Amino acid sequence: MKRILKRSKLFPIYLVAFLATLVLFLLFPQNLSAHAILVRSDPARDSTLAASPPQIHMEFSENLNPEFTTAYVVNAATNATNAEKDTKTHVDQGNAHVSSTDPKEMDLSLKPKLPSAVYVVLYRTQSADDGHILHGSFVFTVAAPNGAVPTYKGSTQANTGVEGSSSNQFDGPTLWSLVMITLVDLTAIFWAGGQLWSIFVFPFIETTDEEQQTINRQTEQRFNNRFALPVLCLFLLANIGVLIGQTLGVTDGQLIPALNPALLAGLVTQGHFGTYWIAREVLCIAAIALIVADMLAKGRARGLTLLLPWIQFVLALFLLAAVTLSGHAAATSNDIIIYAVLIDFLHLTAAALWIGGMIYISIVYLPVLKRYPVLSRTRSLLSVLSHYSPLAFVGVGIMAITGPLNATTRMSGLDQLLSTTYGRTLIVKVLLVGALLITSALHVLLLRPHLKRSLKEYDRSTNTVQIDIPLNDGVSELKQKPVVDSKQKMLERSIGQRTWTLSNVLRWEPALGVLVLVCTGLLTVFSGTLQPVTPPASASQVAAQPTKIPAKPFVTTVKTKDQKFQVKLSVDPNHFGTNTFTATILDKDGKVVPDSQVGVSLYTTMLDMDMGTDAVNLQPDGKGHFSA
Repeated sequence: MKRILKRSKLFPIYLVAFLATLVLFLLFPQNLSAHAILVRSDPARDSTLAASPPQIHMEFSENLNPEFTTAYVVNAATNATNAEKDTKTHVDQGNAHVSSTDPKEMDLSLKPKLPSAVYVVLYRTQSADDGHILHGSFVFTVAAPNGAVPTYKGSTQANTGVEGSSSNQFDGPTLWSLVMITLVDLTAIFWAGGQLWSIFVFPFIETTDEEQQTINRQTEQRFNNRFALPVLCLFLLANIGVLIGQTLGVTDGQLIPALNPALLAGLVTQGHFGTYWIAREVLCIAAIALIVADMLAKGRARGLTLLLPWIQFVLALFLLAAVTLSGHAAATSNDIIIYAVLIDFLHLTAAALWIGGMIYISIVYLPVLKRYPVLSRTRSLLSVLSHYSPLAFVGVGIMAITGPLNATTRMSGLDQLLSTTYGRTLIVKVLLVGALLITSALHVLLLRPHLKRSLKEYDRSTNTVQIDIPLNDGVSELKQKPVVDSKQKMLERSIGQRTWTLSNVLRWEPALGVLVLVCTGLLTVFSGTLQPVTPPASASQVAAQPTKIPAKPFVTTVKTKDQKFQVKLSVDPNHFGTNTFTATILDKDGKVVPDSQVGVSLYTTMLDMDMGTDAVNLQPDGKGHFSA
């Protein structure tokens, strides 16, 4: 009860620290995004047109950064690896630009009179809020004058596979982005997990055992002296690596151009991505400066000793918040964006509680424990794990809730689980989390209870004898010495084996956690494969898109200016190209006028091309009809 009361006293402080992290959310309440995904286009994806369109209009899910967003169009037959640089193959006018009235829209003019062919629109977008690069493509077809629709059997995908690619490719730049994103998450989670141990585990281990107190102190010193500074430095470098991963997306994977200072500076200064990327760096540098100052100080006051872990803990929460805001915290609608970001932050904090805590046990605590005798290791394990388990359970619970919520904010349907790379990666992540839960249940429900029973049985069976130990001046002291018999030796061997098994499970369990974080990185890399459900087009939009070729002849009846005759005109097949015009002349009574009495001439003007007006004399067929 006393321990519970002490924890409850600390809860308001933890709540204040948690609420402090919300400052980052409240400072920038504008819309956040992760990937600018194509929502709608004109011409529509895979549409067939009767005539060449004058321009390409695209609408995306998020605001676009004009500096790094572009598009071009090529004939599918000439699409090649270097098509973007080989502007001679482009059929557009090279004027792709983000709309000045709507930053989610991009327009691109086409060259006039494009011949019948399959055309590929290739685009690169960068979210104006978090800097994520997305490459994608779609095709449309221009039919021949006779109505024939050309086909193309080759690849029409964008020849890129960088971070955020919608083409599912996995190449060097994609691997680079994956490694950097995973390192950022891993280092942030591990360092935050270390702060959680300093605040919520060791201070609550109430023991008079000097050996356990020494183990706790050595564990904290090992983390602070060997891991805290290197981990933060690795985070600093990995964060720079994330920025380079973005520029690799702009330079199509070319490293030297990607390191251009002007290009890097452009990304940092554009939108919320740059803001939160700088926030990451500033928070990390502040934490490093705090650690270095503490190392250089020969001694510090007790008040500072108590305050320093809390300062680092608050910095850790702010760092997790900055990682959330500059990650792909939901390409969601504006209505739920704040909820999606908060869910992602809670998910990351839960990962620090669970996965970060497991890593701390594996590479910080267990190596310290290895120096002590078997029974000391066993007692320490049972004591320390009993205090860590409540934190781990909280982390598991939060992840169990926020994980599905994250998926629902990013996926539009269950079919995407199998039809997209993002969905398949999510399935693997769920399986890994399931394996992690089974492994944790193994030592929580099986190994630790058995070990605890064996240790109790060993303590009950321990017999002692009094030994008279002589001191100075003829004075002696009686002390208790345990007597070890064969039963105790057998129990000690059993305890040693169970302790070894439990230690090995704890040592390798974090490997599953690291794989979960790798899957998280893959979800970021391949989130561009989640194409949103396109909203139904309005009637005006449907009418504006010439996606269908009329199959029926055009028939109309008109009167001459003097009202003496009616002309029944038929145009067949009534599409772009060659047509047959047929005219029948009727008098006021509706009778056919002999072709010997009248003649018919048509004056045609092509609306799509400025070719002037042509005169066509229709020829009589001797039956009262005229045609040409």
